[in-house]
Amino acid sequence: MRALLLFTMLALLSSAGFAQFGRVARTARTSRTARSCPDVFRTRKDGETLALRYVSNFSLNRRDTAVRTLLIFIHGLHRNAMGYFDDAVDAVRSAGQRKTSLVIAPQYANEEDMEEFRLGGDFLYWNKAKWKDGNASLMTPSRIQQVSMSSYEVLDSLISSVLTSGNFPNIRRVVVAGHSAGGQFVDRYSVTTPIPDLWTSVSFRFIVMNPSSYLYPDGRRPASDGSFNVPDSSACPEYNHYPKGMAGLNAYAEAAGAGRILQNMLQRDIFYLLGGEDTDMDDPDLDVSCAGNMEGDYRLARGMYFISYISAFPGYGSKKNFAMVKGVGHTGRLIESYEAIKWIFGP
Repeated sequence: MRALLLFTMLALLSSAGFAQFGRVARTARTSRTARSCPDVFRTRKDGETLALRYVSNFSLNRRDTAVRTLLIFIHGLHRNAMGYFDDAVDAVRSAGQRKTSLVIAPQYANEEDMEEFRLGGDFLYWNKAKWKDGNASLMTPSRIQQVSMSSYEVLDSLISSVLTSGNFPNIRRVVVAGHSAGGQFVDRYSVTTPIPDLWTSVSFRFIVMNPSSYLYPDGRRPASDGSFNVPDSSACPEYNHYPKGMAGLNAYAEAAGAGRILQNMLQRDIFYLLGGEDTDMDDPDLDVSCAGNMEGDYRLARGMYFISYISAFPGYGSKKNFAMVKGVGHTGRLIESYEAIKWIFGP
């Protein structure tokens, strides 16, 4: 029955139209290893200065009245922001929007990056990939910082800094996209951030691509008979804890609250883009925790289950905000697909 449900959802996505990669996106590209981004964003909190590296196609300190769109692309587990930046720039170039799009790829550091990238004491860093969940940065004995900051709070600050700088007065749209672990980042950030409510003169769109898991607004999960039920959690008692469920929300998510998070899931402009070949159950970066496995066997299945689940909620409406790209596996180059470009720049 679970296989039948997947087949039915696959047919539903097919009827909505499959996206296709163009020739450039099909071309293999040399593997890019993680390296430190060239630019530094600094923000203030509680009297302290905190820093994060990033890369952008235009200087954030120069005025540019041609820019209409701010595109932020969040990297995956391995923090290769430079590679993700290249993919995003290729996407805006192929759309003919290079001069009107400000592209920024922030780089969230893990603790081991501090020495490798020779980051100073004011740089924020996280334990493993906890930045993807909006958790607070570390304060360890080896690198003492007086203030910690949520990874989502940093992005709030970066977006606000761009919009208030006066250097890009004609930005009318902000798009936050992320792939893989970055897709998890955007999945949670899109429903917990207050930024869209603070900047009502700017439209916000979020694009979630191929995450390993999704934030469910209640305790139900896909069952073997194709329904969504509260599972037997005796072997996985924390399956519904954040970041996969609403129990035990971290400080940033708690500030929004479970009710508001569900409202944002249903009402905000969130687009889900899946690779049709993202089905590798042996991918070493796939979340194979018991809580992750409750959402499905592999990323494509998890995405289809979640789309089927959330779109059935009253208040979701008839939004066509999901697509699957045929022939594409687990790659950040998904942002170069026709569907991604359409949702970055389209209505």
